[in-house]
Amino acid sequence: MSRASGWIAAFEPHRGHYRFDDRVLPPILAQGTLMLEFTLVRGESGPLPLIHLENRTAGWREFLSLGLDAQGRITLMQRRGDQVHAVSLDARSEIMTGGRMRLSWRWDGPGRESLLTLKALDHGTLRQHSGHAPLPPTRAEALALVAGDDRAKLGPRVSWLALGDHLHPLGPGACFAPATPIETPQGPRPAAHICAGDEVLTADAGPQKVVWAGRVTLPALGHLRPVQLRAPVFGATRDLWLLPQHRVALGGPSVDYILGEEKVLIEASHLVDCCTALQPDRPGLLSWHGILLGGHHLLIADGCEVESLHIGRLARQPLLAATTALADLAHAGALPLHRKPVLKIASGYEATTLATARRHGRGPVAA
Repeated sequence: MSRASGWIAAFEPHRGHYRFDDRVLPPILAQGTLMLEFTLVRGESGPLPLIHLENRTAGWREFLSLGLDAQGRITLMQRRGDQVHAVSLDARSEIMTGGRMRLSWRWDGPGRESLLTLKALDHGTLRQHSGHAPLPPTRAEALALVAGDDRAKLGPRVSWLALGDHLHPLGPGACFAPATPIETPQGPRPAAHICAGDEVLTADAGPQKVVWAGRVTLPALGHLRPVQLRAPVFGATRDLWLLPQHRVALGGPSVDYILGEEKVLIEASHLVDCCTALQPDRPGLLSWHGILLGGHHLLIADGCEVESLHIGRLARQPLLAATTALADLAHAGALPLHRKPVLKIASGYEATTLATARRHGRGPVAA
């Protein structure tokens, strides 16, 4: 458990709650983050409830409601007596594609800011909308959300939720387990020991200077469960641990035959085969380290080629960049532009085809 992380607890409807930090909470959580994952059926129309928390005492009505409405908007509404707060974002594009979603609500009472963020996990899109003057949850509300309290009702599509008393950075910023050995011109170093200004050795472009390096802590739940890539198939001497959306370079005859490429990038989650790549289900908090270079390159982790952070054109979206772990770099105007990935990125269908070839013993190998 890490008190520095800010995460307090989490809840899974079919497994119960997990407490990450046993400290006593203040009467009001002035700042915080509520994160949850759910599934949208392609083309469905609302309403789709996600969370409803209500309390009535002596004529005083309090509630927090979050869900998809009939107009295709995800809306968060709060009421505390005569005070009301609402923030919503347009989710019609996500409804058209359907799939797995991660929703975050960040509130900053002193700063009077509220931010709703939706990430489509199957397509990588990120959508945000901000509001004004949120009503910070009380201690009782916070505990009800993560304890499976009868006052807090979760919609049928919600797979888990987590609550923290910090403004969690959104978007890119993490990928490697802290002990992952990253090759540098001076030899391998743990990812956690690499800092901005250091040099790392890349497979495609030789030595490169690190623009940013940092840590993000996340609950190991749902699609944030880590992927364990087994040695010696991937790492030469040790297992490698990655976040599931981070990509590994794969090559081999089937990559050339199926995709016409010498190498491709494939998400770690698509490599899970319960043999050479696993995805353990052990709820807890895990810290992840990210390494950002001026371009998108292939880092070398114990002999396995793994991408550096790919931020695309985030530098041209300053409001979004300001909510990520790269906020300080964004404020300084120092975010690089990654116009194209270092290799072709395998689509979901292509990844499935390669996974089938891999299971039949003709599959791609870690580059």
